[in-house]
Amino acid sequence: MYDNLFSPIALGNLTLPNRICFLAHRTNFARRGRIDDRHVAYYRRRAKGGCGLIIVGELSIHPNDRPWEAMIKGYGERVILDYRKLTEAVHEFEIPIFAQLCHHGFQSSGAISRRGVWGPSAIADIAFGETAKTMEPEDIKTVVEAYARAAELAREGGFDGLEIDMGSESLLRQFLSPISNHRDDQYGGSPENRLRLSLEVIHKVRQAVGADFTVGARLCLDEQFWGGITIDDSVNFAESLEKTGKADFLNATLGTYYNLHLNMASMHTAEGFALDLADQVKRAVSIPVIAAHQISTPQMAEEILANGQADIIGLMRPLICDPDFPAKAREGRVDEIRLCVRDNQGCIGRINRSRTLGCIQNPDVGFEDCRLRIADCGMKNTDQSLITNPMSKVQGPRSDVQGPKSEVRSPKSEDNHQSAIGNRQSAIKKRVIVVGGGPGGLEAARVAREKGHEVTLYEMEDRVGGQINLAKKGVGREGMAEIIRHLTRMLEALEVEIITGKEVTSDFVLEKRSDAVIVATGSRPKKRPVPGEYGPPFVLNVEEVLEGRFPVGEKVIFVDENGGHHATATVELLADQGKQVDMVTSELFIGMDLAPINDLYLTRQRLLQKGVTFRTDLVVDAIDGAGVAAHDIFTNEPVILEGYDTIVLDMGNESIDRLYRELKGRVNGLYRVGDCVAPRGIGMAILEGNRVGGRL
Repeated sequence: MYDNLFSPIALGNLTLPNRICFLAHRTNFARRGRIDDRHVAYYRRRAKGGCGLIIVGELSIHPNDRPWEAMIKGYGERVILDYRKLTEAVHEFEIPIFAQLCHHGFQSSGAISRRGVWGPSAIADIAFGETAKTMEPEDIKTVVEAYARAAELAREGGFDGLEIDMGSESLLRQFLSPISNHRDDQYGGSPENRLRLSLEVIHKVRQAVGADFTVGARLCLDEQFWGGITIDDSVNFAESLEKTGKADFLNATLGTYYNLHLNMASMHTAEGFALDLADQVKRAVSIPVIAAHQISTPQMAEEILANGQADIIGLMRPLICDPDFPAKAREGRVDEIRLCVRDNQGCIGRINRSRTLGCIQNPDVGFEDCRLRIADCGMKNTDQSLITNPMSKVQGPRSDVQGPKSEVRSPKSEDNHQSAIGNRQSAIKKRVIVVGGGPGGLEAARVAREKGHEVTLYEMEDRVGGQINLAKKGVGREGMAEIIRHLTRMLEALEVEIITGKEVTSDFVLEKRSDAVIVATGSRPKKRPVPGEYGPPFVLNVEEVLEGRFPVGEKVIFVDENGGHHATATVELLADQGKQVDMVTSELFIGMDLAPINDLYLTRQRLLQKGVTFRTDLVVDAIDGAGVAAHDIFTNEPVILEGYDTIVLDMGNESIDRLYRELKGRVNGLYRVGDCVAPRGIGMAILEGNRVGGRL
């Protein structure tokens, strides 16, 4: 079916079994500069899933290169043993693994390294904001030697090749770019001079590892910022790298911290938006080229290869979301692939907050070895107390779980294609009721059924999906529907009985005499989050707007205490309908929670271009028939906002937990998950559903 995608290809003296490459990225798993067991289990799981190549990042090649705490010290002898543990785990599946070598230059932090940051010139990065020391000749020599030494250690550690990062976050890109390179010596000025350091590095690295070791470069093809690297520059750079005879492949990327909405794109950025750049480099060189950025399906990957736009497909989030993406594609099980929706909350959002990597759809990320999850929760293998807040260190039973304890055994890592806790068949088959067909309930039902239990799911509405059915109605958020498509598809395949249009009461549950009840009834908008006598049709909540329950007037004030897409996607929908919308928030700026997921820039740009206005630092005190009474958070000055046809409130949700409270103490094995515990997000709902289902 995908003949090109699953054909072998040579990179130097190495042959990849297929054209799917798992690209280097941050995980934040490292501890004290060492590779963590999470790294080993995480990359081993992707190797098992059938990708053709894994590239590992987060390797610091020099002590003054520390942009984040969770970096792997790739410059000391002791890293060799850590490398071998990782590479041997991946080699179990006969998959090659490369190291990515990078010095981040002034995109680093002296607060972490306790040293001055280095750069081609004395300027500050837009994100890190720390003015660099202009590198002197001895500093440049030190960096070149550091690359070579790191390459030697990578080879000794069992890596099959390496990638030299000249991309968005690298010192070498900073030397290549006129934006950051203002030097007037042999390393600045002309394109040839700006390329000089990169050529010295690849020459020294090749000397260190030998001719039989695969070496490539990750190249920023276009900074897409005024005065920066252009595609014409990069085509010349690529040709020069190939002419050295020392580069076996090129990995095409684009963007910098000036435009992270491109470099770490979300669902608001078009699929395959960087392909034309990769194609231009591909036509200029004969060595293999890796294309990446928003390649989401096997069909799309196959077309890229068939059209000759690239030789290898670089994937990151799709394999985080579903490690078995390659295997399922190869076996013709495309409908079973859990497609990444590019929401960025669990991956990029967590990483940018210095948390460990996650995924809203795949709770096993970072817990591929279930013993890690048990340790993370502060539990022993035999402890059955369910922790509905999974990051809590609570020992013993919680009020969110009622019922007897039973033993949990840790599955072998080979079994981790389902749930990281209890994914093997249960010795005792149970009759399980799941109440609520949102993402948490669907995931709980899926995992419980995979354990061998008899599962029936009840949903009050006429279709499953919960709040995702609302989220997908926001502008640009249609892709969220994929989450429900996948979970529903899995339940159908598992023959789970799904009954919609049924409001479940406590009497109904008691009559069923089931062995376990999972309550996943979600949450709803707070009815009156601030004082006042108000309601439809003058005052609406987001749910009422998205469902179109009441007409919305021409002039709208939208009170945003959400800070994310829940608010902005709704406002954009109203703006697209021709409404004049004024947004008000108590935060420092509109879209506060969009910054970590790299959606702030594009979202604000679209809203402002559509006539939406922003007003910040205002706390809403009350609402009446005339309008909104507020005060300035800093001056305490009262503010009256009036003259609007409709007021829309996005001021938080409250749990729908009546059924859980009525059943508490009356049934065995009572659990609750998701917003029924506390209103949060999709990722927590799926994670808790996964854990509950796995512990039955």
